[in-house]
Amino acid sequence: MDAMDEAEALASSHPWPPVLLPVRLKTEPFRHLGSLGLPSEDFVVAGSAPLFIRGLRDRVTDLDIVVRGAGWRRAEVLGDVRRAPYEQVLAVNVAEAGSRIEILDGWFPHMFGSVDQLIARAEVDDDSGLRFLSLADTVRWKRHLDRQKDREDLRRIEAAAYRDPVRP
Repeated sequence: MDAMDEAEALASSHPWPPVLLPVRLKTEPFRHLGSLGLPSEDFVVAGSAPLFIRGLRDRVTDLDIVVRGAGWRRAEVLGDVRRAPYEQVLAVNVAEAGSRIEILDGWFPHMFGSVDQLIARAEVDDDSGLRFLSLADTVRWKRHLDRQKDREDLRRIEAAAYRDPVRP
């Protein structure tokens, strides 16, 4: 099993809590997200934010938000709709005070299916009600893109799992 397969296996089988560091939900990108008026039941936080809230990344400067239904209707009034760089996904970029949020109507649909399916598999933070892309799904898309920063994130996931295999 290579390192990438091992990271995916660890992410799938490891009992990671949805939010390890709730104080990180008070940082600028999340405050900005809260001001957008997106219905929480209609979106999932994707990108690298699921790593950030677990302490597996030191910072995020932007958020990728995947929405459905009422969430997408709200996104359409927040900015101009454009084609995202991957697959046939549409996106709206919203920037404010040094943070950027990209709102998308899909997330690698060939890998994950519909937004409904992503939301159903999401991990929900009990305090904030925010839904985060599962760590297993995060590993899958990072393996797919295979950029340098994705490989670094995968190594951090693997190292954290081995450092603390029975994380609370």
